[in-house]
Amino acid sequence: MDETGSRLRKRKFAQSYHVDMKQCPISGCDSRGHLMGRFERHFTLAACPIYHNLTPERCKANHEANERLRKDQAAELGKATPHHNTRNQSEVEPSPNQVKYRKKVQKSRENHAAGSSENRKNLPDREDDPGMREPFLNHIASQYDLNLFRQAQALASEGLESELERLHESGLLAQDGSNPDRRIKVIEIGRYEMDTWYSSPYPEEYVQLPKLFICEFCLKFMKSSTILRRHMAKCVWRHPPGDEIYRKGTISVFEVDGKKNKIYSQNLCLLAKLFLDHKTLYYDVEPFLFYVMTEADLTGCHMVGYFSKEKNSFLNYNVSCILTMPQHMRKGFGKMMIDFSYLLSRKEGKTGSPERPLSDLGLLSYRSYWTDIILRYLSTLAASADLVIRDISQETAVHPADIVSTLQALQMLKYWKGKHIILKKQDIIDTWVQKQSKRPAEFASRSIDPTCLKWLPSRQK
Repeated sequence: MDETGSRLRKRKFAQSYHVDMKQCPISGCDSRGHLMGRFERHFTLAACPIYHNLTPERCKANHEANERLRKDQAAELGKATPHHNTRNQSEVEPSPNQVKYRKKVQKSRENHAAGSSENRKNLPDREDDPGMREPFLNHIASQYDLNLFRQAQALASEGLESELERLHESGLLAQDGSNPDRRIKVIEIGRYEMDTWYSSPYPEEYVQLPKLFICEFCLKFMKSSTILRRHMAKCVWRHPPGDEIYRKGTISVFEVDGKKNKIYSQNLCLLAKLFLDHKTLYYDVEPFLFYVMTEADLTGCHMVGYFSKEKNSFLNYNVSCILTMPQHMRKGFGKMMIDFSYLLSRKEGKTGSPERPLSDLGLLSYRSYWTDIILRYLSTLAASADLVIRDISQETAVHPADIVSTLQALQMLKYWKGKHIILKKQDIIDTWVQKQSKRPAEFASRSIDPTCLKWLPSRQK
């Protein structure tokens, strides 16, 4: 890559986003005027009249002329063809006013004398850096097309300034427009906009952005909502890659191989790091399998969370990393994914345990799940039956060490005469049964059905 071109692009990018909220970044500009022509001041590169080789007075005059032209065009066109018939416009004979207006536009486009010397009066001298000014388009584009282009830029600059002001007022940007923590603070994915919790090692130019836009299906990350809209119009993905190994109702789980779908897996890890403090896996995804849980509607399968595990774990870890997306937390999806990971362990004929260290939320989720599993097992056990940790482990696929720690937390494990004895405290079991009966129907329905799993361990495939 050309180093000079790279520096110019980075410098232009910095000028576009690292802006003083009171001063235009263009050298020699006093922030007067606006490309729209209807504002007194500007503070972004896109809205600067000088960057576009104009003057504030010229922009204001252009705005007034455009307003008059818009009224004239409306009078000339009369009743235009409705938008919903645009595909069949070739079959409809145009009106005389439409024909006259088309000829007028064609004639104006034949004149490529855009950017005359009058447009350059009272402008500061151009800098050596070509990124400081829009290039002159003499004899390249017509004045009509150039005006259309500048109108689009003016509308875009108005939206950019409004967004930067909103982020500045909310404290997400410093007074000089910089990102003080050097991390992405807001992301937009699907129909959700959410604040992030931690930094993630996205590429440098994306880390500088105040807001990141992510496709909810392929997880590609983008710099603006416009790029996201264009991507969504072309994106053919409607569910994660890989094999769908579980489906019940609207809930599905897809098994994604990090080696076969490397880019998706890396993007998934970068997204997860925004909400996980201890996660260190970003790019070395080939030794891992990712199990993505989704909820389906008419538009596709939307990710609610995922967990990953090593293909060959020496310590029999059945989960390396687990995340429920913030918009789906406290809805029972976390326990569903934990239960699904143990279902896979039972299918493999193994006991499993999550990889340490667990995050704070992860520890709470697992301790709650282990408590439910153990108390459910004890509630169905006959009163005279012997309680053996090994039997509980074989039945539930939970590692004995996790069972012991949970029983200790419940004060149901005592050391007596050189042995550990499980105390079946009926009051604790009755309280748990009572709480389960009062659970909302929405939570009660979110449970894993082993009969819906269509999956074989790798050694049996």
